[in-house]
Amino acid sequence: MNKGILAAGVVIAMALANGTAFAAGDAAAGEKIAKAKCTACHDLNKGGPIKVGPPLFGVFGRTTGTFAGYSYSPGYVTMGQKGHAWDDAALKSYLLDPKGYVQAKSGDPKANSKMIFRLEKDEDAANVIAYLHTLK
Repeated sequence: MNKGILAAGVVIAMALANGTAFAAGDAAAGEKIAKAKCTACHDLNKGGPIKVGPPLFGVFGRTTGTFAGYSYSPGYVTMGQKGHAWDDAALKSYLLDPKGYVQAKSGDPKANSKMIFRLEKDEDAANVIAYLHTLK
C-alpha cells in the first residue's frame, strides 16, 4: 500500500476519533456572513465590547458560559460546568440549531438560548467557523 495514502488515512481516522474532523470552509466567505449576520449581536474585535451576545474574538477553546461580564442563560453555564468548550464540531452544531444544541449539551430539555438566529446551510457554518479561526 502507498505510504502516503496510509498516512492520510491515519490522520483522517485520528481526526474522526477526536471529533475534530470538519469540512474546511472559506474564511473570506465566512467573514462576509459574520459581518452581515453576526455583528448585530456579537463584536468580532479583540477586546471588543459585550453586545447582545459575547464577543467572538478568541472563541475557540473558550469554556461555554464563562466570558467575564456576560450574563449567560443557565443552560450555557451548565454546559461550562460540565467542561464544554467551543471547537469546530460544537460551533457547527450550535450555529445550525442553537436552542437544540444547548438543550442537548446541558441536559435540560427546557433550556433556552438567547441566540435565536441560526444558519441554514452546513457550508455557511463551515465558512463562518473558518473565519472565526482567524480571530486569534
